[in-house]
Amino acid sequence: MEEYDYGLVAGDSFAPDDEVDEPFDPRRPHVMTVLGPVEPAALGMTLPHEHLLCRPATIAAGDPDTVLDDPYRTLTALEAFHQSGGGAIVDMSTAEYGRDIEGLVWLARRSPVHVIATTGHHKASYLGTTLDGLDHDVIAGRSVSELEDGVGETGVRPGVIKAGTSRETIEPVEDRVLRAAAEAHLATGVPISTHTDHGTMALAQVAILTGEGVSADRVILGHLDRLGDHDEVIDILARGTYGSVDQIGKGGPADDERRADLVAALVVAGHGDRVLLSQDLSRRSLIPAYGGSPGWSHLPERFVLLLMDRGLTAPAIHRLVATNPQSALTVRRPS
Repeated sequence: MEEYDYGLVAGDSFAPDDEVDEPFDPRRPHVMTVLGPVEPAALGMTLPHEHLLCRPATIAAGDPDTVLDDPYRTLTALEAFHQSGGGAIVDMSTAEYGRDIEGLVWLARRSPVHVIATTGHHKASYLGTTLDGLDHDVIAGRSVSELEDGVGETGVRPGVIKAGTSRETIEPVEDRVLRAAAEAHLATGVPISTHTDHGTMALAQVAILTGEGVSADRVILGHLDRLGDHDEVIDILARGTYGSVDQIGKGGPADDERRADLVAALVVAGHGDRVLLSQDLSRRSLIPAYGGSPGWSHLPERFVLLLMDRGLTAPAIHRLVATNPQSALTVRRPS
C-alpha cells in the first residue's frame, strides 16, 4: 500500500493529544456561560440584555409576538450576529418570563456565540403569584441554588442575577426581589442586572442594593436610554454602576440618533467605562429570522456608525461593546 505523509512533520500526528487541559478554577474571575465558565476576554463583542428564547406566562396568550420559541430561527439570528462580529449574548429571560435553559444549551452547542443565562426575577406584573408569601431569604436561596448547582436537573449555571421594578414605583415584591438579588450576589459574586421601567427607579434600586452591601460596580442598571434627560443618566452613572443603553434599533432612525447622542454625552462626561450597549429584542417583529427587523446585527452594522459620526474612536467603541460588558459580567467569587 502506498504511503502518504499528508504534510506532517516529524513528531506530528492526527491522533488526539493524551494530555487533558486542567479544569477551570471557578475561584478565578470568569464569565459563566450555559456551557460553563470562560475567560472574560473570550466573549468579544457582547450584547448584555437580550431575549433568545422566551414565553412570558402573563402576556404570551394575549400577545403572541412576545413568544420566541423556535430555536432554529434564533440560531439563524445568532449566526447573523456572529457574522457581524458578535461574540456573546445574555438571555435576560427569567423563569416567569419563560426562560428555556435546555433551549439555550441547544443554541450554545450549535452557535459560535457564547450564551449566558439569567436567574432572579422580573417586575411584579410578570410575576403573577409565583413569589407570594416568600421572604427575600427564600427567594435568594432559590437563586443561589441555581448559581451554585445549576437550574433543576440541567446542571446549567446562570451568569447573571436579574431584578426588576415597575414604572415610578417599587412594589413590595420587587423590594424583596432586589434584596434577594443582593443576597445571592454576596454569596456567589455573580453580577446583578436590573430592569428599570422606562428608566425610572434606577437610583432607588442602587440605594437598596448598596444598602444591602453590594458594590455599585457589580450592578448593571437597565434601560437608561428610556430616560430623556442626559444629565439624569450622567448623575445615575456617577454612583459607580454600569448603565445599559439597550433599546437600540427600536423605534425609528431618530430614536437611534437620540441614543447615540446620549452615549456620546456619557463618554464626554467621563463615564465611557461604565456604559453598555444592547438591543433588548424580545419580540418576533424585531428579529429577521421571524420576519421582523432590525435584528442583532443592527448594533454592530449601523448603530456603531452613528457613534463614529459623533467622534467616538475605534478604541472607545471597542470599550463600549466588548471591554465594558466583559468586566461587568465577570463573576468574582467572595473571598
